[in-house]
Amino acid sequence: MWEPLSEPWRACVGLAWEAYRAGSLPIGAVVADTEGRVLSSGRNRIHECTGPPGTVFGRKLAHAELNALLSLEGEEDPRACVLYTTTEPCPLCVGAARMADVGGLRYASREPWAGSADMFETVPYLRRANLGLVRPENSRLEAVLVVQLVERYLRLEPKVLPSFLNLYEEVIPSATRAARNVHSSGLLRTMGADGASAREMVLALSREILLPDAPVFSRSIFPKRL
Repeated sequence: MWEPLSEPWRACVGLAWEAYRAGSLPIGAVVADTEGRVLSSGRNRIHECTGPPGTVFGRKLAHAELNALLSLEGEEDPRACVLYTTTEPCPLCVGAARMADVGGLRYASREPWAGSADMFETVPYLRRANLGLVRPENSRLEAVLVVQLVERYLRLEPKVLPSFLNLYEEVIPSATRAARNVHSSGLLRTMGADGASAREMVLALSREILLPDAPVFSRSIFPKRL
């Protein structure tokens, strides 16, 4: 499951796992060129007190996509770049992608609670960008990422947890059930404490997941302008 992933996706998953181990939400993002060369990276840092220079941390604005876009060097033409992210972007990150003028956006897993990719269809300003949007293409990778994210929410126990879980159980039931099992077993906590790699995490979670109701995803709903 790990070996077929492209370099941008491996980097994103690695960043998400790094965020999980640091106590933040497990979301990672990179900006890559059309050949898949990673140009910049960022991860969620909302529950952290420190971060590299130029990154946002310790605030609700410290999202992976925002940090990846902020770290993109000025000489790069954003219109020739693609933003990759493990999780469907929220309204903040959808807007950031549009205002950064990236040519494409790909996300690996749906996010029923805050995911806002549909805004590219419904908001005139966003639709005008003609951004190349690619929705999840790998159902097993999506399930791994959903398990990781839902398990983190189960650990954090925010006030919105019941509503959050209800949506996930409705839209992505198998992965949500797996997340509950993984949370009960302590698998991710143990792997994080033991210093397991992102590859090891992906392989371990993939063995925990059954996908009888895995959906079929379309490749893209918007034309690419790259």
